[in-house]
Amino acid sequence: MDAVNTVGVRQLRDVAGGLSRSYLFEDLTAEDLEPLAEVVTSRQLVRGESLLRVGEPAHEIYVVESGELKDGIVGLQGEEVVHFLHGPGMTIGEPGFFAVDHRRLLEVVAVAPSVVIRLGRRELEPFMARHPSIKDRVIEKLASNTRWQTTMISALLSRSLTDRLVLRLLELVDSSQDRRAGLAVTPKISQSTLAAMVGVSRENVNRALSALAAKGLIRQEQGRYVLLDEVRLRRELATDWPLAARRDQRLLGSSVDLVPGRHSAGVSPRHSPPRVPPPPFP
Repeated sequence: MDAVNTVGVRQLRDVAGGLSRSYLFEDLTAEDLEPLAEVVTSRQLVRGESLLRVGEPAHEIYVVESGELKDGIVGLQGEEVVHFLHGPGMTIGEPGFFAVDHRRLLEVVAVAPSVVIRLGRRELEPFMARHPSIKDRVIEKLASNTRWQTTMISALLSRSLTDRLVLRLLELVDSSQDRRAGLAVTPKISQSTLAAMVGVSRENVNRALSALAAKGLIRQEQGRYVLLDEVRLRRELATDWPLAARRDQRLLGSSVDLVPGRHSAGVSPRHSPPRVPPPPFP
């Protein structure tokens, strides 16, 4: 599983479309992205294959073109803590890339067959120098992730398992565009991964999910969780606890059809079609 399967991206149009899905490049046009699209490569991963390992040099950023990856750490006793899931359109590797020591702190593993676009330092740094808005977007994401992780650390000390689980489900919904018929839907996720995201056993997560389902708040549907009363869940969770939103979002479906020199209808592909925003907090 450790062999690296790195290949040239098939078509310039394909990779430009893949790059346009990342929040990093939402201020740029298809024409702006062409020079970068010409020099990047892609990597294919099978389920269980590592993309990044703890301690490795961090000289690349990756944009997920298809599939699903998780980042986290494994303890001395084999216990796993999962920080985030990364789906199509999401971006991986910024913290190590921009850190002083340029080292990875988390392992990133494919949980499904995946394809990622690799942006190496040699290609990306001169491109960022020509387009400084990219670093503005990076700052926004790193700040939002810091706020989110602070929320999760606080939750471990002050919130029940059910609250922590709902918080994670809302985060998965907020990083997804898969909202069908006005319902909030998570990406596909196993109970084992959910347990690793909230720091408890799978059995405890199963009981908490069953209790939420019995109250008519969620249901499971083809490996996803549908939040049947998102407004109520947000209201109850945020009553005395401000919630932090994440900057990065996944996109589902094929790469956006790009028009040379501009985005369709003058809108960044990352925001077309528009995402249904979560209800405002009280």
